[in-house]
Amino acid sequence: MTTSTEPATPREPLIRIVGLKKSYVLGDVTVHALRGVDVEIASGTFGTVVGASGSGKSTFMNILGLLDRPSGGQYFLEGEDVSGFDRDRRAILRNRKIGFVFQNFNLLPRTSALENVELPLLYNGKAHSAEERHRKALGLLEAVGLGQRAHHTPNQLSGGQQQRVAIARALVNDPEILLADEPTGNLDSRTSVEIMEILQRLNREKGITIILITHEHDIAEYGHRVITFRDGRVVSDQPVANRRAAAAELAALPALEEEEATA
Repeated sequence: MTTSTEPATPREPLIRIVGLKKSYVLGDVTVHALRGVDVEIASGTFGTVVGASGSGKSTFMNILGLLDRPSGGQYFLEGEDVSGFDRDRRAILRNRKIGFVFQNFNLLPRTSALENVELPLLYNGKAHSAEERHRKALGLLEAVGLGQRAHHTPNQLSGGQQQRVAIARALVNDPEILLADEPTGNLDSRTSVEIMEILQRLNREKGITIILITHEHDIAEYGHRVITFRDGRVVSDQPVANRRAAAAELAALPALEEEEATA
């Protein structure tokens, strides 16, 4: 007796980019920032995007993050073509599914770490009580090692601590995707490893899809794959053969003096 089974239906990637183009008109000049990009990113991927300035990687991230619309091609998010969404529809989807971390932290300078993390909850269309916002934000600050500094303002925090606040803020709406644009660009080497440890842990334990843009090829090696842009095109998309493990690297570093550790 034989049994037949239906072939498994291939799972739709979380992100599918088809023939993506983006052009800008600057005076009499048309700048072709993206020239037909094809990329698929599965849920749970930690992908890194590298390339020189002007290669198209930041434009690519802005479109992935629904901050901009392509001039041509298609962007499928969970199987839905979102490339033609207007500003309001993009904003609603962005607030539900995507978190952002930037090189310059983008924290409000006169508000505490806790209030900075709470802020997106005020704009996500859900009726969170002040107690709920406080509890969730504090939990995320504790997850990134800043529970004891929840009431510090950004100027009372080091660069690495500010970036931890920014990561907690990016997570507060429970995004499926975290887009990080040069998150270690303003940090020293040890602090960069600390930030990469947090991102690797979030990817591993929470299953968050992370797409990180960087100029630094050593930072790119913390991801599962490296996508290389040049002149608006993807010229390479390769798995990382020897992926760096930030937790192991941190454990191997010399211990900080107490004052430095709390700086």
